[in-house]
Amino acid sequence: MKDTGISDYKEKASHGDVLMPIQRYRCIVPFSYQDLSLHWHDEVEFTWIEGGSIDYGINFETYRVRKDDLLLISPHTLHSAHALKKEEMISESLVFHLDMLGYQTPDACTIKYISPLLKGKYRFVPIIRAGCPGHGELLQCFREMLTCVEDKNHSPRPEWEIPEGVRRREGNELYMKELLFRFFRLLYQYGYVVKNEGSATDSELERKLKTVLSYIREHYTETMSIEELAGVCHFSQAHFMSFFKKFAGMTCVEYINHYRLSRVAAALAQSDQPVMEAAMENGFRNISYFNKLFRKEFGVTPREYRTEAGKPAKQ
Repeated sequence: MKDTGISDYKEKASHGDVLMPIQRYRCIVPFSYQDLSLHWHDEVEFTWIEGGSIDYGINFETYRVRKDDLLLISPHTLHSAHALKKEEMISESLVFHLDMLGYQTPDACTIKYISPLLKGKYRFVPIIRAGCPGHGELLQCFREMLTCVEDKNHSPRPEWEIPEGVRRREGNELYMKELLFRFFRLLYQYGYVVKNEGSATDSELERKLKTVLSYIREHYTETMSIEELAGVCHFSQAHFMSFFKKFAGMTCVEYINHYRLSRVAAALAQSDQPVMEAAMENGFRNISYFNKLFRKEFGVTPREYRTEAGKPAKQ
């Protein structure tokens, strides 16, 4: 079996490129996703809720976020999102590594403001709501940053965004860095960066949860037992099930099924792979059970989901 260290399956997506390690993501729920499984990454993630509402989980706390809220995800922070019934949500996110701010250069800015964030000594306040101090300045700066970066999913430009040509202007990369530094200055100025007061016990529980999440995502195509997963954390089965439900917000079986379903849904939306083949490749052994779970999760059959995504139906 592969190594089961924590880094095995933190999010492995590449955000931006080597020369510009920042990526923009425009999401429309429920079309982009229903739920975003608990995960983490090395990068910072800033999100603006353009409209609607959704539940965000950040470091084991749940926040009901609404129009114009700003979400701040610190590096290595566990987070997830859960759609609300009959509620659409539109968001814009920027995900980037602190290398964008010259993390490797040991100057006063790095030592005082950037390095403590990456090392977990400081963290962002998770949410800034409309009306909070500095919200207007931060939102304006964030929207300007969005105009500097192409959307990963190539979504149509929203009405509020200034013309496409701005991204091609000379000095665009410099302007992006200028805006990032301005955004961070505002966060510090208004008190949205605080000392991380987490206890050693909290850190150990988080480490164990990340370890088992890594293991699940590394082996989700295989059959896994509660006994096996409890062993990864060195817990008894009863303690493991209680621990997982408390900190992940769902049972272990629910998490595994949710993750498998998300992988199948991605395959259906992005390829013409047969439904049964996609289900089997992503860990489902009983097709009737898969169909039942899929309909419960997405409200449609796999074929209907594929049709809505614009791919040819194929069994």
